[in-house]
Amino acid sequence: MDRTSDRPLTEVLIVYAAVTAITAGVTWLPRALPGMTEYVTLLVGATFLLAAVRLARRRPGGMQQMGIALGGLLEPPDADDPRPPGPLGLYDLARALRAALPSGARETAIALAVAAVVFPPFVLGYVYWHQPAHPFVFRLPADFAELAATHLLVIALPEEVFFRGYVQTRLGDRFTSRPRWLGGLVDPRALVLSAALFAAIHFVSIRDPERLAVFFPGLLFGLLRAWRGGVGAAILLHALSNLLAELLQRGFSAPP
Repeated sequence: MDRTSDRPLTEVLIVYAAVTAITAGVTWLPRALPGMTEYVTLLVGATFLLAAVRLARRRPGGMQQMGIALGGLLEPPDADDPRPPGPLGLYDLARALRAALPSGARETAIALAVAAVVFPPFVLGYVYWHQPAHPFVFRLPADFAELAATHLLVIALPEEVFFRGYVQTRLGDRFTSRPRWLGGLVDPRALVLSAALFAAIHFVSIRDPERLAVFFPGLLFGLLRAWRGGVGAAILLHALSNLLAELLQRGFSAPP
């Protein structure tokens, strides 16, 4: 058994400190190697994802407990499955995708429904806070498909797996004595602390105080993870939120 399994808060803080140090180092790397700039986001995302998955797999049923199995997509193939894995495991991947489709469709519907409720007041708040000097012009970037894939797979997925999957779950293991929210699904201290750690690491990567504002969507993603029992809907809502912020920033920027 993991030596820190009975001290989840200590474990989380140690892992978080290590991941934060790696994130800070990767963010600094382009200063020494300018050609690495385009790989920073990928390397940070890989750090989050690999840390969470490795820690989850050290615990029996850890992937399911932390809600990061994603319908089996992040689980290793069944060793007893006699079917061929295919070149580079493509057959296994195709079977996993097919098995994950029903749950994926449900989580997509939930994420879209939450977005329909949350995004309109967010847009109003964005306009009120930033007081843009120019009227909004819809500007869909030419690389929108690539941008959407990046926000979904390289940013939202690793961050949700780590913060809402690993961190929030382990903090929930620590904070169990007080009444929990959502019918007992989440302790408010675990929810708030995981969102605070989420905001802090955004500030570490880019030292802009406005980055700390991600604390609030972090709370929403945490509630969604607790309600759904997994991070699927939170990943999709996270990616949609990032895309909305990107489109708002582009749309209210100065005319070309």
